[in-house]
Amino acid sequence: MKRRKPLAVSRKPWTPSSADASAHGSRLTAHEEGYTLVAIVIGMAILAILVMGVAPSVAVIMKREREQELLFRGKQYARAIALFQKRYGRFPNELKELYENRPRTIRKLWTEPICRCPDWQPIYQNSPDALPGGAQGGMPGMPPGSPGARPLPTPTPGVFGPAGQPKTVGPIVGVRSSVHEEALTEWRGQKYYDEWRFIMGDADRDTTAGFGPNVGRPPGAPPFGPPFGPTPGRR
Repeated sequence: MKRRKPLAVSRKPWTPSSADASAHGSRLTAHEEGYTLVAIVIGMAILAILVMGVAPSVAVIMKREREQELLFRGKQYARAIALFQKRYGRFPNELKELYENRPRTIRKLWTEPICRCPDWQPIYQNSPDALPGGAQGGMPGMPPGSPGARPLPTPTPGVFGPAGQPKTVGPIVGVRSSVHEEALTEWRGQKYYDEWRFIMGDADRDTTAGFGPNVGRPPGAPPFGPPFGPTPGRR
């Protein structure tokens, strides 16, 4: 029986040049990883700078949108109060009457968009805020001291405070914000949100002709003319 010869394994002798090549390859890999890390850091820094530059612009845009929403919602209340006075012959004593009385005069009780809360500041008839210029005397057509023109103090229930503590209720002729903060834009020359007063018959003065000459007049007062008469040229 013949014996097989063992296979000869050829081994490449170690030389200094092969060791240098292996070390050089590992050094290239480390350099590439370093470049990648630096590129990531630079990219994150650029992204942070862009975010810092864009964030104020986004905040300004959102604030401007809230201001436009404040104008829209305030005018909705002014129109609803005017419709309530025309429909029921009186002014609402509370804002919730605009929604709770049937038929309703407002689609919903809007929240105040600046503070994102339902805390509107009512404007009472015959108060300094009841006129666009802040003059005394209440609504147009209502002389000071007229019956039923002043806010009526009523005692609040004990649940909401001490018994007998007066609480001012109606008649309400408008609303305004309770936030004293400077706005981005002026409205009718007023820079602060709590100076933007939305009064029935006046809130749409800058966009429409208002609600007619009799809006704001007390029930039973002699009319100036048809409040919603036909437009000239129409039948």
